[in-house]
Amino acid sequence: MTSSAGTTSTDAPEAFVIALDVGGTSVKSGLVQPDGMKIADRSRALIDSRAPAGDILSAFARCIRGHAESAPAGTVAGVALAFPGPFEYDTGICRIAGVQKFETIYGLSIGHELSRRTGFAPSAFVFINDAEAAIAGEIRYGAAHGYPRVIGVTLGTGIGSGFFVNGRRQTEGPGVPANGGWLFDEPFEGAMADDCFSIRGVERRLVQAGAASRRPEAAAGDARRGDHRAEAVFEAFGNDVGRFLGGYVRAFGADAVLVAGGLGGAFDLFGSALQGHLTVPVMRGTLGPDAPLMGAVNAFCEKRNADFGCVKA
Repeated sequence: MTSSAGTTSTDAPEAFVIALDVGGTSVKSGLVQPDGMKIADRSRALIDSRAPAGDILSAFARCIRGHAESAPAGTVAGVALAFPGPFEYDTGICRIAGVQKFETIYGLSIGHELSRRTGFAPSAFVFINDAEAAIAGEIRYGAAHGYPRVIGVTLGTGIGSGFFVNGRRQTEGPGVPANGGWLFDEPFEGAMADDCFSIRGVERRLVQAGAASRRPEAAAGDARRGDHRAEAVFEAFGNDVGRFLGGYVRAFGADAVLVAGGLGGAFDLFGSALQGHLTVPVMRGTLGPDAPLMGAVNAFCEKRNADFGCVKA
C-alpha cells in the first residue's frame, strides 16, 4: 500500500493505520496498530461541520498529514474514518442532508477529495459508520469481547446501533431491523426511537419532570447527589430502553447488550432498570473515545483483507 510516507510491507516490524472518529464538533484521531493493542499520537481537533466544503476537507487532511508525518517512514498502511451517516461507506460518498452538519460535503467522494489533499491513494481510505465502529471496537477489544451475538447501541445525539455475530455486523436476518440493522427509525410508543433514546429525548424528560437541571450531564450529577426527580427520569429512561430492546434481543438471540455513547456516562443511573427487562447481560463500554478508532481500524483490516496483525472474526 502506498501513502505519503512510502510503501508499507506486510512484514514490517510495526505498521499503523491512521484512524479518525468524525463528530459534529471535533475529530478524534490516532495512529493505531492493526491488532488494536496500541494507539499512538492521539489528537483531538475542533471542526466546524457547517463550514464550506473546502474548510472541512482541509481540516480532515491536516489531521491525516499530521499523523503521517509523526509515523516512522514506511509504516502507514492507510486511513480509516468513522463517519456519521447517512453515508455511502463502500464508495466514500457523503449523503448527510437536513441536519445542519456536513451538508456542504454532500455528494462528494471524500476518499478522492482527501487523496488530493494528503497524497494517499484513494484506495487507502476506508469508511465505517461511527456508531458501528464504536460497537465493533468494544466487541473486539473491550466490554463485549467474547460474546458471540451482541446488540450494541450508542446513546448520544441519536441512537446508533449494530447487530453483530462473531464480530461481524449483520444487516439482515431474524431480529435485525429491515433497514439494514439500524434502530434509529424504529417505532416506540408512537415516536421514533431516535427522538426517545437520545440526548434530546432525555432533555425532554427532564423538562417534563420539572428537574432542576435540563441537560443530561448536569442532571446526572444532581441524581447522584439525591435529586429524586432526576433519579426518576434516568430510571424511567432505562426502563424504556429495556422495553424497546427486549423484542430485538429475543428475536436476534443476543448473548449480550452493549451500551456506549455520551449518555453511557449515566449508565450507573439507568443500567439496572434497563437490565431488569432483559435476560442477557447488559454492559457499558469501557474503551471510551478509543473504541471507534479501534473499530475503524478493524474495518480497514477486514475490507483490505490485510494480514498484519488484524483481529479476524
